[in-house]
Amino acid sequence: MFNYRLSLLLSFLICASSCVRETENDPSNASNGGEKFAQLEIPADFDFSTSKSVHLKVLSTNFSNNSLYTVYFLDDNNNRVKINTGYSIDGGIYETKLDIPSYVDELRVVKVAAELEWEKSISINSEYAFIEFDIDTPPTKTFHRVLPEESTSRTKNSSCEDYLVATNGQGKSFTIHQEDQYSITEYPNIESNSWAMAYDQDNNIMYYDVAGKLYKRTLGESTSTLITSIATSSTGLNNGYPRMTLKDGKIYIGDGGSYAILDATTGNVLKNITVTNFPSNKNNGGDLVFDSNGDLYQACSGGLYRLEMNADTTVFNAVRISADNFPYYLTGIAIDRFDNIYASSNDSNSRIIKLDKQDGSYVIVNTLNRRCNDLAAFICSDDDFAGQDSDGDGISDGFDEYPNDPALAFNNYYPGSNGFGTYAFEDLYPAVGDYDFNDVIVNYRHNFITNANNMVVKMESKYIAKSVNASLNSGFGIELPILLDSITSVTGSTLSTGMVSLNGKGTETGIPDSKPVIIVFDNQNAIVSGSDIKTSGEMDMTTTFTQPITTSYLNFENFNPFIFAHERSREIHLSGKSATTKFDSEFINKGADVGGFKTSTNHPWGLSISHTFHPPKENVDITNAYNNFSGFATSGGTTKRNWYTDDSGNRNVDKIHLDN
Repeated sequence: MFNYRLSLLLSFLICASSCVRETENDPSNASNGGEKFAQLEIPADFDFSTSKSVHLKVLSTNFSNNSLYTVYFLDDNNNRVKINTGYSIDGGIYETKLDIPSYVDELRVVKVAAELEWEKSISINSEYAFIEFDIDTPPTKTFHRVLPEESTSRTKNSSCEDYLVATNGQGKSFTIHQEDQYSITEYPNIESNSWAMAYDQDNNIMYYDVAGKLYKRTLGESTSTLITSIATSSTGLNNGYPRMTLKDGKIYIGDGGSYAILDATTGNVLKNITVTNFPSNKNNGGDLVFDSNGDLYQACSGGLYRLEMNADTTVFNAVRISADNFPYYLTGIAIDRFDNIYASSNDSNSRIIKLDKQDGSYVIVNTLNRRCNDLAAFICSDDDFAGQDSDGDGISDGFDEYPNDPALAFNNYYPGSNGFGTYAFEDLYPAVGDYDFNDVIVNYRHNFITNANNMVVKMESKYIAKSVNASLNSGFGIELPILLDSITSVTGSTLSTGMVSLNGKGTETGIPDSKPVIIVFDNQNAIVSGSDIKTSGEMDMTTTFTQPITTSYLNFENFNPFIFAHERSREIHLSGKSATTKFDSEFINKGADVGGFKTSTNHPWGLSISHTFHPPKENVDITNAYNNFSGFATSGGTTKRNWYTDDSGNRNVDKIHLDN
């Protein structure tokens, strides 16, 4: 039975509730439809949620390795709201669980890989969403280099630039600048009928072949020097060849199944080489290039291959990289400082094609206004700010938002990186209030910080307490959907009353380990100030976990926020949520609550809003302040899902406090 203290409190609440109802009877407080919130018929199973959870799966079958994915939605002002970032190291699959506003019907996923960018949209029709980036997905940017924030200015001030060196059989010599929208710089012509070229960037010398004669020229000058007429064991090579690359002062050449290594200074033959496992109908034309690991690749009529050398470098074994039905005849190949492969196609207007050396994924990044028969590359020798991985977690510094911490990689915000969500409560529980939902207001923003494996390592939360005219002192806490053993520490609680005590980890004492509770503050009246609307400063809290947690397990949808008004045992939760063990069960069914913190007509004491909530003025019914709230409530959330946003017509601005 009730104790004396509880009886006095209920008497006070009943009196307060009656006074509120008299104020509500003022005709000026009627909603646009003439009905106040308490009079609306609410579907029995509706919990007033303004958010929904989506299991997102992203599959990449083209450039599947080392891909960064960023997920956005468009808010009511058509601004992009970034909500998630993740990484797919291999396998091309990225999965996560997201919470988004219920009015959002479309997500946008941006993929960055190999300095390329793609973007696709996906309609949200259920709790599961699937999107695929395949060979038919065109890139939105054909050059996208992501730089670490701390080095961006230094890199921009650098004169270093990767670019491609190119020639064709008509004697054209030029460079292609992929960082400048593949613009072309012309150089003096070389001899015509040259199909093979290599570039020594240390000495700025270009080597090229004309019918078996080896020439060299300083790039940009107009005079070439004949080195020699080569004399390999292959008559075909001696009469000219399409493939050439340079490594360690040696020139590697090839045509069909014949290859050789030449001394770059004299042109003397150092070694003759044959090839195995290379069908002759696939091994025509093309070019050669070494990557940073010293592996040799060939682009040709059959696509992209890796040539594995035997111990004495006399035999190459060909390993197919691209698909067997690769659709383009490749003539040139080059590689940049990040081992991104560029190839040219055998067309009058050659395509520049970017390929993944791991699986042969490809995308056309540009179409030239000319033919390109051979490629080489100038590779920037400045410090590799974009490609380095300072903390060794497998995420390059250009992608890593914590480049010096191997435990952290990406920020994932709810409801977004800039805005706040809101919890808004009536505090007269278990009596009904005036439904202005302005007694205890808590703005929140959570950042679920993930590691390189897309697991949550810690949660950084920012809170702001607000109130219009609350006579009761109320605290605020959240019951988390994890075990206490999963938590290392919680810091940042604002406590002043002695009503709450914390354990060594920073969670509340006297709570079962299976459902730990964090307390944000224990008395909002002690921390807010102002006139029309009282506001606290920002409160930062950090929850660190003993082991990384999946986004499905630690998910906003599973949070159980609540206030406790006047005393710790008088908890007020969102509709349908359960109380903690600190709740005094004598409150249940002793006022308007029929269980689950809702009335017999399914009206709640609290709202969770995926947006900054501008509270109604004192004693102004929420249906009078927000024109579309009635439609949202009576439809069970199927219509007017954006009732709280900045869209025109949603609010009666003279009835609300337009705070920040």
